Amino acid sequence: MKKQQRRKEKGITLVALVVTIIVLIILAGVTLNIVLDNDGIINKVQQATGEYENAQMEEEGILGQIENYLNPPIPDGYVASNVPGENIVATGLVIYEGNEPVTEENHEEAMLNRNQYVWIPVNDINSMVMCKSNNGSSLCHLVYDKEANTLACQNHPSTATDLVGRLYISTDVNVGNNIYSYIMDFEKRDQVYNEEDYHEPNIVEGDASNNITIDQLKSDFTVMAKSVAKNGGFYISRYEVGEAGNSKKGQPVLTAAGSNGTNHLGVNTWYGLHNTIRNISANKQMVWGCQYDQVIKFIGEEAQIGHNDRNLTKTTTISGENELDKMKNIYDLEGNYREWTTEAYSTYGRTYRSSFYNNANTGDFIATSDRFGYDPTNERYSCSSRSTLYL
Repeated sequence: MKKQQRRKEKGITLVALVVTIIVLIILAGVTLNIVLDNDGIINKVQQATGEYENAQMEEEGILGQIENYLNPPIPDGYVASNVPGENIVATGLVIYEGNEPVTEENHEEAMLNRNQYVWIPVNDINSMVMCKSNNGSSLCHLVYDKEANTLACQNHPSTATDLVGRLYISTDVNVGNNIYSYIMDFEKRDQVYNEEDYHEPNIVEGDASNNITIDQLKSDFTVMAKSVAKNGGFYISRYEVGEAGNSKKGQPVLTAAGSNGTNHLGVNTWYGLHNTIRNISANKQMVWGCQYDQVIKFIGEEAQIGHNDRNLTKTTTISGENELDKMKNIYDLEGNYREWTTEAYSTYGRTYRSSFYNNANTGDFIATSDRFGYDPTNERYSCSSRSTLYL
């Protein structure tokens, strides 16, 4: 009886052990599934880590941009102005080529003899650059990685390398007395890259015969965009360009005319201007459309409405002569010449901005923000341009 009872007890223990092992196997499987599958703990931890690193990177980028807004980087071979009104970002920080300090004592001489640029802050690279996939239903989000020197879209990784300009397109409106406004909505984020309209970077019909390639334009644009993202802004020439792309007060302005005229220097069309300005070894390019928009954004409403009280009607082709035509320390934005950019229009045109002294002569007062597409092979004495300096 006792032996039989002992065998019975052993039988119950064995069954319990088997059941326990089975339960443990099931639990182990469930646990492994929870930990390892696509929605598992490890994957969730990896995702959370990635999201944290991205957020940390973005925060560092924002802090860096704020620091650059307050204390923008000064490129080698330049000094920041010490002249009141020229020495803070909010009113237009001016830098001068050379190492000698610029003070009130030597200010006029420096303006006439040294190249000058004005800092344009860009607090969020997403306000200026996007990827080709950006549209009304899917908005891109660019993040700059300083260590890797990459600028990539987090929402459209397949087109992350296809960086394009975020352009703020509007229409002319006559607000009375032949004063035109061209108002931009800088909160807009649903822009679309449209090769039939204003867009960049891209080639147009005249480029092939003038040695402009899509690879060059894409490379130039990407280098510029990364620099803006890294440094929180860019420098633009204080004046419309003169000989050799100089940016000095009192110089004859370089235009897209094919030969020298009596009041201006001439080069061969848009292509001559572009090639004169573009100097990659010196970090200089012709201004892009998205950069010009950021200049308008920085200046504010003043650059988006024409003026009839600035004495713009005289025929002047000398840079910086009109003190009334100065916004945030940048001269000749509304008068003097229209200004070519690298922005493309449809398949045949480049884009110029701003007004021309003859517009005022005929009674039309055009805003700096005005945008117009035109054939870049045309010899237009009415068009000059600006250079940008990136770091």
